[in-house]
Amino acid sequence: MKTIWEQFINNDENAFAALFEETSGPLYKYGLKFMADEDTVKDCIQDLFIKLYKNRHSLPKLENPTFYLFRSLKNLLFDAILQKEKVVYLSPQEISFHADFFYDNQEEPVDDNIKEKFEEVVNSLSDRQKEAIYLRYQADMSYDEISKLLDINYQSARNLVHRSIEKIRSAIKN
Repeated sequence: MKTIWEQFINNDENAFAALFEETSGPLYKYGLKFMADEDTVKDCIQDLFIKLYKNRHSLPKLENPTFYLFRSLKNLLFDAILQKEKVVYLSPQEISFHADFFYDNQEEPVDDNIKEKFEEVVNSLSDRQKEAIYLRYQADMSYDEISKLLDINYQSARNLVHRSIEKIRSAIKN
């Protein structure tokens, strides 16, 4: 991804297409975690790529372009939510994160009771916990990136993920 990003900021048209193809799916899935309006999510992704294309010469070299794209999309979605809801003030931490997790381990058969407990406890996590788990294990982001995306410090990001995992483990054991 890093190579595609560098080619893109160096004006490679094929890299722009590759960047869109590789990231639009994960961005769309992430966007739907904040709002159910698919058209608005698609519009925000389109706006993001238009802005990227227009500003490609001034964009920085990045170690993880995916993080940059997720953060940019989250900001655009935040603006769209504010506009749609006609809210005077809403902090980014107040945006709902809707994620349904399910137990899917095809390598080992698992008792249905464990699956049910897993899904129940994960879906009882706070929006922040769900987002942190999603970013860590679905989007494969580092704790540093999670902390920046959630606007918390590094240790808080680690603690958030750790406590969420511990809550899941203890619920499954009982």
